[in-house]
Amino acid sequence: MGRILVVDDEESVCWAFRTLIEGMGYEAAIASTGEDGLAEAASVPPDLVLLDVRLPGMDGLDVLSRMREVHDDVPVIIMTAHGTSQTAIEAMKRGAFEYLLKPVDLDEAELLIARALSAKRLSEEVTRLRDELAIIGGHAHGSLVGNSPAMQDVYKRVGALAPTEASVLITGESGTGKGLIARAIHNNSPRAEGPLVPVSCASLPETLLESELYGHVKGAFTGAVADRVGRAERADGGTLFLDEVGAIPLASQVKLLRFIEERRFERVGSTETIEVDVRIVAATNDDLAAKIADGSFREDLFYRLNAAAIELAPLREREGDVPLLVAHFLQRSDPPAGGVTEEAERALAEYHWPGNVRELENAMAHAAALARGEAISLDRLPKGIIEAIEQRRGGEGLEGAVYARAEARAREIAESGGEGALHDEMLSALTKPVIAAALRVAGGNQVRAAKILGIHRTTLRNRIEEYGL
Repeated sequence: MGRILVVDDEESVCWAFRTLIEGMGYEAAIASTGEDGLAEAASVPPDLVLLDVRLPGMDGLDVLSRMREVHDDVPVIIMTAHGTSQTAIEAMKRGAFEYLLKPVDLDEAELLIARALSAKRLSEEVTRLRDELAIIGGHAHGSLVGNSPAMQDVYKRVGALAPTEASVLITGESGTGKGLIARAIHNNSPRAEGPLVPVSCASLPETLLESELYGHVKGAFTGAVADRVGRAERADGGTLFLDEVGAIPLASQVKLLRFIEERRFERVGSTETIEVDVRIVAATNDDLAAKIADGSFREDLFYRLNAAAIELAPLREREGDVPLLVAHFLQRSDPPAGGVTEEAERALAEYHWPGNVRELENAMAHAAALARGEAISLDRLPKGIIEAIEQRRGGEGLEGAVYARAEARAREIAESGGEGALHDEMLSALTKPVIAAALRVAGGNQVRAAKILGIHRTTLRNRIEEYGL
């Protein structure tokens, strides 16, 4: 037998959980307010607590903090109908074992209850989870938006990794918000009072990258008219964010590896060693495994950067997040737009967003400027989005259209009495838009497009040249 305390002011929720808990063979205790829940826990310590965020009187997150002070070995599962990034990260920050989104899936809840109780019985597992889930200080960055399962997983990873000193590698397509995640990690870490210093590795030529990172002394090279403090030194006591780390030239990777291992470096043109206390967070939209395979990225550097990883899903895989992001961006527009028409909303949901959240943000800024405070209609969206939606909708009858075109061309050839090359003609007509679509979805990245198409990169390059894409 185990005793599970449910703290929720909704009678139907309490009834459902009592039925589930007793059906699992455990004892259920019910409290409708935070104060009652704390009193119940003080009277007979539970083995697990299911705690709602929105409660009359004391807020659920405050109840969580009080419970963790007294019963730090009891797992607490937070329940919320408002699964924002701040709620998720704050719950993990205050020591929650996990959280459930309302309306609660009872099958998911049953599995989570079993896992939480199992973890409590294993003291080693409890210690490991406590280290992973505790976050010290800071606040989440307000621009993290999304309730999709993919984003909920990201919030959990941020909550687990922020308090550690592990290097974090954030991966994902361009425009998915890797910089925002880096800031969320920093702001929720013990280093939050220190600086977060970004380095855009892709925008710096090889000759300037090391000077930007480590600084230089006067006379180190032409144009070095004074000593310069590098970004690694400026990040002392905080976090150094290496954005697009996959773009760092191979020759500079050796020095970066040494810096990450030792947290020591020399300014360009100097022999004096400088030691700093920084945490490394890196991001890339490159396939580093492919770059390791072709010899353009060091494997040992990859493992140093990838002590812990967060992968950001592209926007097209984050079902349900587009309307939330649209509302978020429109609130920030000047002047604020008067919402979105149903037709425009459907188009925004259908579009595949190859540029991800950044493209959506730009699209909303464009549309809001044209709408001038009125509701955004379909014709206010960027032309490229409208054309892509029209092409996609036109492709719904693709098979019939191909048949009709092939039949008409076959009749032309037959009536001319000559021989034709209908097979090759039709393949050519179909291949060009197929390749163009793959390139668009891949954001112009030929490596990704080749993987989508299932063809070799050389074949793809040949087709691009052949069709003038």
